[in-house]
Amino acid sequence: MNKKYILLNESLKAISEGNLNVLILVGEAGMSKTFNTLNFLNDNSIKHFYVNSYSTPLSFYELLYKNSDKEVIVFDDVSSIGNPLIVSLLKSCCWNSNKKKIVSYYSTSKVLAERGLPESFEFNANVILIFNEEIKGYASVINRGLKISLNFNFLDKLKIFEEVKEKANIDEEVLDYIKENCNEATQNLSVRTLVILSQLKEKGYDFRLFAEEMLVKKEEIELLRDLNYKDWSKETGKSMKTYYRLRKKYGLN
Repeated sequence: MNKKYILLNESLKAISEGNLNVLILVGEAGMSKTFNTLNFLNDNSIKHFYVNSYSTPLSFYELLYKNSDKEVIVFDDVSSIGNPLIVSLLKSCCWNSNKKKIVSYYSTSKVLAERGLPESFEFNANVILIFNEEIKGYASVINRGLKISLNFNFLDKLKIFEEVKEKANIDEEVLDYIKENCNEATQNLSVRTLVILSQLKEKGYDFRLFAEEMLVKKEEIELLRDLNYKDWSKETGKSMKTYYRLRKKYGLN
């Protein structure tokens, strides 16, 4: 099993047992962050609440209050979670002060009373945050627990696909197609994509037609992959420093 997924399993165990206050999972879509998390919580009968939408900091506060007795709350790629007020609430959720986690929302309006909410409460759950991309302003939250980056290069992805193909019902012919036609420049290459293509093949469709549209290659990465620095610089007009920085970024070193 990939080392990062071993760490993920151990981290899910740690947060479920109360040994981590917050676990942050960051990585491209479709690489089983949510699937593995919810499977672990369900398989181990962990009392949890799953959130993938809310509207305002107040509704976030209400969710925290109403589910504060859960063992774990999972927030999955919710769009407004970068709001500074929400970050402030999460900081309170993810650190013990005098052996308690106290979350507060002070307001001069009657809105808290109207919704039956206190100005502060003790928060007993631990938090899992799942992001497809890095969120700015989260250093103070990350510092309170553990962040795992689940971004993989092409070769690592191939190994992961092999490891999960039976469990995820990935068709062998689909996997062979990926090995023959994809590379580091291929976008949207994930476990989820392979599952979709396998399901289409099972229903009698020519999955290759769909794959050609779904698994496009990013020109910038193809140039970095196929050209040496001099040819790349002549093609793009960019510097050697940029060339090697981008190669590192895309896992081409």
